[in-house]
Amino acid sequence: MESKKKLTLGFIGNFIPPFSTENERKWSFEKLGHTVIEFQENRTSAQQLISAMRTLDMLVYSHTHDPSYVIKDLKNVFAIYKANGVPTVSAHLDRWVGLERVKDVGQEATWFTEYIFMADGSPEAIELYESLGLNWYYLQPGVVERECYMAEPSKAKYPHEIIFTGSKGYHPEYPYRRELIDFLYKTYGKRFAHYGNDGLGVVRQGALNSLYASAKIVIGDSCFGGKKDYVSDRLTEVVGRGGFIITPDIETLGLPVATYKHPDLQDLKNKIDYWLEHDEERKELQQLCHEIVKKEHTYTNRAEQILNIVFNEDK
Repeated sequence: MESKKKLTLGFIGNFIPPFSTENERKWSFEKLGHTVIEFQENRTSAQQLISAMRTLDMLVYSHTHDPSYVIKDLKNVFAIYKANGVPTVSAHLDRWVGLERVKDVGQEATWFTEYIFMADGSPEAIELYESLGLNWYYLQPGVVERECYMAEPSKAKYPHEIIFTGSKGYHPEYPYRRELIDFLYKTYGKRFAHYGNDGLGVVRQGALNSLYASAKIVIGDSCFGGKKDYVSDRLTEVVGRGGFIITPDIETLGLPVATYKHPDLQDLKNKIDYWLEHDEERKELQQLCHEIVKKEHTYTNRAEQILNIVFNEDK
């Protein structure tokens, strides 16, 4: 449902990669009928943002983990916007607590916007947010609506029954990712493939839908996956793009997806073997979960949630 008032939004982020989350969120705000003005993070000054303020109804910030992208005096920019009644918003998909980057919480500019939307709503994250007095909201991950469809398989190009997409080299605090991929190769051999920048290469956009359509099973993972209320966007990305996922037994956004007891790799094997043999049941669940994500868990839904909170339409 489109907002009644059409807004002009400023958006600070990295728009150079066409597949960036910033581009997907931008497209989603525009899908709702709003105008979005890009501020490429590493090419924007504080003065440019202050000069643009009078033309904007809201300013959105998506932080890039790269020191060269830091905008000097950005915290002060957010304070000036607030003093002039223009809301500022930050939104992020990552987990912070338990990782080296937690040192940035309450320090980096993400944490100085008027509204903060985080995908980590775990008890330890909540404790940290509350201790800092942040005006934060739990915002679940999503998938861009334009790529939320079930593609035709391309088994000649993507012949593997079981796949994992994403990096094997991951946070040192979470060694399970390497253990998972090594286990899958050892157990399933040529039936398994790892797609990522340290695997068979990164697959993006429509080709990713085709990859998911070609595999019987996509293996899920979520940083510290046994803990509740942090969900990797891998869940919505895979299901929204038409894949069948087996994911750790975390909070699953209410989706009836197949799960396993994280980090029990034997239980994962049992679940993989079951779903490999039950084609019709797997396809029915795949279709059901896809339809739920397409209706309830796109970035269009998330954009609407942000605007409803910021402009008090939910209150």
